[in-house]
Amino acid sequence: MAWGVRACTPRHCARLRDLVREWVTLEPGPEPERELPSEEALCRELLEGQPPPVVLVAVGPPPGEALGGFAVASWGFSTWRGPDLRLGELWVPPPLRGQGIEELLLRKVAQVAVAGGGSQLRVEAPGPWTPPLPPPPGVTDLARAEGWRPVTFGGAAMARLGGTHPPGGAP
Repeated sequence: MAWGVRACTPRHCARLRDLVREWVTLEPGPEPERELPSEEALCRELLEGQPPPVVLVAVGPPPGEALGGFAVASWGFSTWRGPDLRLGELWVPPPLRGQGIEELLLRKVAQVAVAGGGSQLRVEAPGPWTPPLPPPPGVTDLARAEGWRPVTFGGAAMARLGGTHPPGGAP
C-alpha cells in the first residue's frame, strides 16, 4: 500500500480522534490531564487554533484513504535563531509501523519547516530512529528522558531531511 502525507482537513478529524484515542490507550505515559475532546472540538483546536498548529496525516490510497498516522507541530521562535518548527507528536499505530510511514511524516514536517523559513526543526516526539540506533548525521541529541529523544535538525540537516537543498548551499 502506498502512503502519502497531506495536511489534515475536517474530513480526517473523526479518524484522527480515533487514532489519538488508540494512542492514549496503547502507549505508556502520563494520564491525560483532560478527557479527549469531541471530534468537533478536536477539529476546531487543530485546524482553527491561533496560531494554528501544523497537522499532517498519513493517508493510504483511494478508495478508502485510510489514516495511517499523524504528526502535530507548532511554530516557535528563538531570539538568536529565528522561527523554528517544533514537532510535539508523531504517532503511527503498531500494525502499520515499519512501513516507512513515520519517516514520511517526519520528512514532510521538515519540508514544512524549510518552506516556512524555519531556522531549525525541533523534534520532541519519539523519532523513527528509536534506540539502539543512533540519530542520523547532523542531528543534535538534546536529552534522554522517559524513552523520548528530543533532537534538533538545524539548517542543512533540516533541508536534507526534507529533501530540499539548504539556502545558498550545494545539494
